Amino acid sequence: MLDRIDNVWLQSFFSVYENHSFVKASEHLAIPSSNVSRHIQQLESVLGEKLFYRTTRKVTPTLMGERFFQEIREPLYNLNQSLQRLCEAQTSLKGSIRLSSPDIPIIGEVLADFLATYTDITLYCEHSTAVENAISNDPDIIISFERGELDDRDWVSKPLCQWDTIILASKECINRYGLPKTLTELESMPCISSYKSFGGDPWIFAIPESNEYRSLSPKSRIKVDGGFTAKALAQRGLGFVALPSSFCLDEIKQNELQQVSVDYDLSPLTIFIHHRAINFHSHISKLLVDFIAEKLSSNS
Repeated sequence: MLDRIDNVWLQSFFSVYENHSFVKASEHLAIPSSNVSRHIQQLESVLGEKLFYRTTRKVTPTLMGERFFQEIREPLYNLNQSLQRLCEAQTSLKGSIRLSSPDIPIIGEVLADFLATYTDITLYCEHSTAVENAISNDPDIIISFERGELDDRDWVSKPLCQWDTIILASKECINRYGLPKTLTELESMPCISSYKSFGGDPWIFAIPESNEYRSLSPKSRIKVDGGFTAKALAQRGLGFVALPSSFCLDEIKQNELQQVSVDYDLSPLTIFIHHRAINFHSHISKLLVDFIAEKLSSNS
């Protein structure tokens, strides 16, 4: 039976039971409420019985839900405590971490600080710009750039910092294709898009005074995932590009790139850190998550 039940389902069950709410459980676990609902449904499917009664006001356990909670609460708590004691032992600072992250200087600097501080920890770092590709390699921690809303996934996802993003183009590009004033005009012009990062759609604009976003599908014969490459292509006049403003200060100052304003602003670029639910997360992985979060939040 145990091999058919995912630990994440149990965490969702306990959180719903203790909070009497799917929404509060999702906030506590830092995952979408749709994920929590799916976990409970999967657990109910394996057990063959309903675990909660759901009304518009409150969520209460069924007889099976109450019995399930009472039966596994103590052994699961004891297991958690044992794992925590083992992980927090001094020897736990010796081990390895698998990380997937975009190849950007700020992340490299933080990792260098971490490894200089914890000299017995081994790091395996691959570079990926797409969360889906990174997950397939089963890392402990993923760092990603996101714009707009995140897709549902069974990972805890926390924002680290945000960068304002603008549309840029060279004078040559603007002279050749014109200066767009609206999203409709921009859509018909050559734009440099992403290949896999942002789900292949970096052109996501925030709708004023709402939490909604508008996606654009411009003409894109060039699709690249690296910001350095995208900037170099834009400097050569090959298309309009969406990049963090802080990433292009020198090029704007030297008149190599010009900011382009349309009727909507690009959604900010957010750096997220993703990791498995923390209850059974290794101590050194949690150590790195907290280290990165503290460093990047202080730099934002």
